[in-house]
Amino acid sequence: MYNILSFIVNTFDLTVYILFLISGAILIFIDSKDYKKNNLTKEYKFTRVTGILYIIFGTVLFIAARYIRI
Repeated sequence: MYNILSFIVNTFDLTVYILFLISGAILIFIDSKDYKKNNLTKEYKFTRVTGILYIIFGTVLFIAARYIRI
């Protein structure tokens, strides 16, 4: 458990957080629109959910990395 927390604290800085946000936004706003335009509803829903999870996961890890002190 200590190794996982140490990895999170040492790895997740502002740059990684911004990459998570950009990846999530691309999935939500660009990729999902292409799927919707091509009537691929399963892929559209999956892409939107994945983008939202990227943003949530990145935010949680960024906050955890800021407040966990090892």
